[in-house]
Formats: sequence, C-alpha cells, structure tokens
Amino acid sequence: MQSPADRRDLRRVIVGQDHGISFTLRGHPYREVRISNLSSGGCFALVAHRDARLFERGAILERLVLLHPELPKEPMIATVAYVLGTRPGAPVMEFVGVGIQFLNIEPGPRAALEAWIDAAIASEQA
Repeated sequence: MQSPADRRDLRRVIVGQDHGISFTLRGHPYREVRISNLSSGGCFALVAHRDARLFERGAILERLVLLHPELPKEPMIATVAYVLGTRPGAPVMEFVGVGIQFLNIEPGPRAALEAWIDAAIASEQA
C-alpha cells in the first residue's frame, strides 16, 4: 500500500518558467518560487538550499497562491509532502525539490485548475 506522500495525481502537467507560487512558511514570505509541475492536488517547487531546513515534511504553507495569469488566484493552505536533495553526505545543490500537497482548495478554484490541466494535457497531445 502506498503512503499519501508516495501517491501522486497522474494528471500532472510539466510547466514552464512562467509558473510559480508564493506563500508564507513559519512567518517567512516566499515570493515567485519556481514550480516545475502542477496537478489539482499539488505541485513540485524548487527552493534555495539555504532555506531547506524550514521545509521539513508536514510543514504548513499558508496563503499559497498560484502565480500564472491563467490559474486561480484564491489563497490556500498546503503542506510539504516530501523534500528531495537534502540527504546527508550528498553534494550540496543550489536548489532542493519540495513536493507540495494542497490541503484546502475550494471547489470553484479546484474546478478552474482541473479545467486548465485538462486544456494543457489536450494541447500536449495535439
């Protein structure tokens, strides 16, 4: 059986450099954080290695907003599902990867996000 951290929404879209998020973590504001993929259940973000210690599994991201003109703008709460690139003894990289799970996305914004994902998948397959 898979743990919730291991399960992923199969309808995940790889996004470009014009996609990002902003949020607050433990009182620290993060603006224009780059994401590399997005689903209706979460995203994968790249954060500076120097901040990795704040992004432990289960940490709460408050007022998370998707930064792209075509995506819903309603703030939501999210949690850190996993962190990649912080293993002891591994070479230090400039960025670490953070798997983010959306916790309370409202039905309207969720439907808008799902419609955007459907359109993105359809354009990839065309």
